[in-house]
Amino acid sequence: MSDLDNASAANLKELTAQDDLLPCIPVMRVLRPHLEADDGAVVERIKRQMEQGYRLLALMNGSDIVALAGIRLQENLVFGRFLYVDDVVVAPEARRQGHAETLLAAIREIAVETGQDVLALDTALNNIGAQRVYHRCGYENVAYHLIQRLPR
Repeated sequence: MSDLDNASAANLKELTAQDDLLPCIPVMRVLRPHLEADDGAVVERIKRQMEQGYRLLALMNGSDIVALAGIRLQENLVFGRFLYVDDVVVAPEARRQGHAETLLAAIREIAVETGQDVLALDTALNNIGAQRVYHRCGYENVAYHLIQRLPR
C-alpha cells in the first residue's frame, strides 16, 4: 500500500496490483454482489482494471478496510478531462461515520490536482442514501444513464 500524497485522512491508502487485494473483496461485494463467486477471479478483474488506469483507494481502521473507492481518469467530448468514480462503498458496520465523505473529499483533491474539468459518478436509482451523500458533497444530477445488456 502506498500513502496518498495529499490525503486528508492518515488512514487513507491507495492499493496497487502488488498489494494483497483479497481483503477488499468482502467490502466491494456490499456494492457489487453480482461479482464472480471466486474471490481470486475478482482480484484478477481488479488488476486488469488497474492496468487500464483504475485506482483503488481504501479507508483503513487499523488493518481493517472500512471503505473503498475506485476511480479512473478519462476524457470525452461531454466533460473534457474528468475523474470518474467507479465505486464508493462503506462496510455496513462502518456506515454513518463520515467515511464516504472522507473518500469523496480525497477524490476531489486528486481531480483538482490532476487538472480535471469534472468529477463524475453514477449511482443506482434506488440508492437514495448514497444520492443524499453525493448531493451533500456538491454533486448534481445532470444526466440519465442508460445501459443495454448484451448477450454473451
